[in-house]
Formats: sequence, C-alpha cells, structure tokens
Amino acid sequence: MIVTTSLSRRGLARASGGLLLTGILPICDNVSDWGRKLHGRGADRFERAEEFNRGVAAGLYRDPRDLLYQAGIVAQLGIGAYLLELGASDDWCRQRIGLFVDKALAIANEAGLYHRDPAMLELAGLLSPYGQWRGPFAADLPAIETINTSRVSATLDGLLGTVRRRLAGVSNEGAER
Repeated sequence: MIVTTSLSRRGLARASGGLLLTGILPICDNVSDWGRKLHGRGADRFERAEEFNRGVAAGLYRDPRDLLYQAGIVAQLGIGAYLLELGASDDWCRQRIGLFVDKALAIANEAGLYHRDPAMLELAGLLSPYGQWRGPFAADLPAIETINTSRVSATLDGLLGTVRRRLAGVSNEGAER
C-alpha cells in the first residue's frame, strides 16, 4: 500500500495510483486533471487509461500475468479513446477489435494515430488478447520470460503520450507512415 504524508499536489499525484486502486479515493476523483483536461468523446476513456496506468507505473502488479492484464487494459482504453474521438462506437470496437490490442493499434495507426514504436508493437502482440492473462490456468498461457515492469510502463507512457497529443489536436506531422 502506498502511504503519503504530503498533501501537496505532487505528493498526492505520486500516491494516486495506489489510492485509486485500493479504493481510498473513488475512481471519479481524478487528481491528474490540473489544467490538462481533455474534451471530446474519448476524454473520459483516456482518463481511465491514465488511472490504470498509474498502478502499472507504481509497480503494484508483481505477478507478470497481472501486469500484462493491466497493461492490456491501459493500452485498450488509450487506443479506444482515440477511436471514440474519431467517431467509432463502443459496439463497433467490441465487434471488430475485442481484447486484441494489436488489432486496435493497427486500426488506430491506419486511422491517423501513427504510433509505430517497435516496443509497443511487440507488447501489443504479447498482450493480445489481453483477457488470456486473467485466466485461472497458468499452464495454458504462453511461456513468458521475466517481464520488465519499467519497460512496460515506459512503453505505455509513450502510447498514452501519443494519444494525448492526438486528442488535444496536436498534429503528428513528420510521423512515419
């Protein structure tokens, strides 16, 4: 459990991932908004992605399966926010993408996200479908080596940074196609 004695914004922001996930703060209290609020159809979905990502970044998931499941949620929420902003519906995403992060990333990239980071492409392939990491039978899962939590976190940060810029209307001119 994360304990903070500082009630400063910075202190609360560092602790907020653990506070949100443990239920100390309700999910609707978003402490990361200070002056950075996004608007549009994908904004709420993106905020949920950031909330889940704080838990990944804080290292709350020691079991690699839990980490990969949470990483899948973060990626899918972030990419889904971008697709919602473009006009896709939840039903459309559910029917055509499901829990496949690699498919969602490919569709979003073709639609203008332009996030072709090799580390994210590799992670998306490993995660897909991310529901597999929540299954009760570890013997049925693909063999995984030691997962580097900080690398997963940095990869997700890169994805969310790209999505944030696109949702805020910042162009990706010069991005590789």
